[in-house]
Amino acid sequence: METTQNVFAQLSGQDDNLGDSELRVAYLDALRGQGRHVHVFLATPTTDYSSRFSTTSDVTFYEDRVSWARAMNATTRPVYAFNAGEINPRPGVFPGPRLVKEATRAVSNGGIVLATGIGIRNAQDVSSVKFDPAFRDAAVMSWRDQGSRDAAGFGGFAPDWAYSLGRATADWAKPDERPLLAVTFRFDRPWPGDEWLSAVRAFARATSTRIVTVTQVARDSPRAVRLAEALGGDYLEPPSMRHDALDEYVRAVYRQSLAVISDRAHGLIMGASEGAYPIGSGSDPHKISRLLEAVGLGDLVGRYDQFGDFALRFETHLPTLAPAVNVARAEIADLTARIRAAMDAVA
Repeated sequence: METTQNVFAQLSGQDDNLGDSELRVAYLDALRGQGRHVHVFLATPTTDYSSRFSTTSDVTFYEDRVSWARAMNATTRPVYAFNAGEINPRPGVFPGPRLVKEATRAVSNGGIVLATGIGIRNAQDVSSVKFDPAFRDAAVMSWRDQGSRDAAGFGGFAPDWAYSLGRATADWAKPDERPLLAVTFRFDRPWPGDEWLSAVRAFARATSTRIVTVTQVARDSPRAVRLAEALGGDYLEPPSMRHDALDEYVRAVYRQSLAVISDRAHGLIMGASEGAYPIGSGSDPHKISRLLEAVGLGDLVGRYDQFGDFALRFETHLPTLAPAVNVARAEIADLTARIRAAMDAVA
């Protein structure tokens, strides 16, 4: 008789994107627990990404998918966890045949399937996608934003896993003890322009903060350097792009920041989790809007030309941050409890 419940999760992400490891580290925490062993296939070739995942006695990491799948197939009552994060399903059936086969095999062996913390990149364009029952009818099926849930037409939703990380709100520095204004932007979006730059500089003067730029994604570094020069701020270069070191470095900046201005979803989420109010500003803010609206923080998210208005309204919204993060964490805790109850039912 098996005395340990075996959980199988693929937690792959972009090797140079800190947000990708952040949300999956939080997801892994939800899958762990007494009497469980989690088998993880990262599918990411560099140690930058894998460094964010701690080695513990209740987690085994696999270098290849064949060994990982073979271990699952040899297990009675396995828990099969679909990867969390963003999906971009093309017309046809989602997930692909390999994932469906793996999930179906887990159920046939007496186990269950979990599909949680998932977001659709273009939620308005899934009418030609058919979601396979192996995914749609998972024991726990939860999207990370309401727009994804509504577009798919099934499941529930809870905030992105990354909101659960960061310091407790009671331990945050007070707003008047935060001297920085953090800026972090994608490399592959249009330059915000002179009007936006002037508005950000004015906002820093009005809040008596110093502008700094940071990088959570390696490819964004040239944009961070250019923004620092254009804004008259400082680019805070991280000592390493390893995700464990980068996480500590970026969070230390956000803990000193009154706000974080970004078009990177997890720049905004990580900032919020450390007490820096998220101001979403971008050329196409639809995605970041959905992820912040999921926790009631979507009021200051919009296009570049809306930033001036956000700056005027900032002070009235600042007190809403801690309550919103507390609610988000409570909803994630509830989702975690549902996951563990479903796993207990087949243990």
